[in-house]
Amino acid sequence: MSRMRVLHTLSRVHSGGVEQRRVLLAQGLGSDLYEHALICQEANGPIPNILRDAGWTIHEIGIAPGILNLRWHARARAIARNFQPDIVHGAVYEGEALACGIGLRMPRIKVIMEETSDPVGRRWTGNALMWAMCVRADACVGVSPKVVGYLRDRLRIPERKVRLINNAVQEVPAPTAARLACLRNLLGIGEGDVIVGSVGRVLDSDKRFSDIIRALPAIRSTRPAVRLLIVGDGPDRAMLESLARDLCVSDAVIFAGYQGAPRDFYHLMNVFVLASAHEAFGLVLVEAMLAGVPVVATEVGGIPFVLDAGKAGILVPPMQPSALAEAVLGLLADLPASNALRDAGLERARADFAAKRYVNEVADLYNNLMR
Repeated sequence: MSRMRVLHTLSRVHSGGVEQRRVLLAQGLGSDLYEHALICQEANGPIPNILRDAGWTIHEIGIAPGILNLRWHARARAIARNFQPDIVHGAVYEGEALACGIGLRMPRIKVIMEETSDPVGRRWTGNALMWAMCVRADACVGVSPKVVGYLRDRLRIPERKVRLINNAVQEVPAPTAARLACLRNLLGIGEGDVIVGSVGRVLDSDKRFSDIIRALPAIRSTRPAVRLLIVGDGPDRAMLESLARDLCVSDAVIFAGYQGAPRDFYHLMNVFVLASAHEAFGLVLVEAMLAGVPVVATEVGGIPFVLDAGKAGILVPPMQPSALAEAVLGLLADLPASNALRDAGLERARADFAAKRYVNEVADLYNNLMR
């Protein structure tokens, strides 16, 4: 029997959640049954090599001058004609546009649109384009119930096309004591420090690290040993460093920068905080839960679903540093409650966001489309 050919189209391949899920597919979908190729604007970091080692071919076609640029789409179609896929699986706006463009010119191909963002504030033109792309799609995947609601209720995509496939995270072994000691030394974390941490791209309009920094003076007024660890980099780092200086907490904020293996850093944290303004899902929440860290997060997008409506983590209103401070101090003051929340989060992550479940649901979708 010939292998099923799947062509993935993404925006970029760096270290984001979409790319991590492609790693799950590379590891979980056997090469005896599937052949994969991937088109993206650019690829860097460790993930492209992981995919190549699994037998994936990665094609970089350059940054699009516009999502409808004809030459950009022509490069993608030429790759698709050479690969002759059975399925084109597009994710992220640019990747979905490429999948649609390929599908329009190659009508025999099955097309999947995977909506990975919380489209709060998306302009009507963006919604119209997304709807038009979904018209060509054979299946439209939402990565959380919140996103599925957008596809069904806002875009009015037919029920038969819409599919919920929740995000997933591969559980990994905890770092060794020697590794953690090395990280503490590298970051200047003292033995008595209490670490509140957050992980993500430092784009403050989305992740709102600034709200955690603004919460820090109130937290440290009660718990002066608390320090904030931010793992990630991005265009707003200098602004956040300036904010920390203005609030006189710069000595209590540790900027770890971009890390190729960020999951070791969760094990340094006493509390994990995600202060996002909007979030389709929040993979870092599941990563923290799998590391056994109690979680505080804003009640936006798909986050309440991930945290089981507050049973697996504390939910607070967005853009309210005082609420973040109160939640963090509550966990630090009540160890039994903190441990109970940690255990509930770990159970939730293992039961509902396991890699095997995700891979099996994607495989079922592929097979159903090809019947």
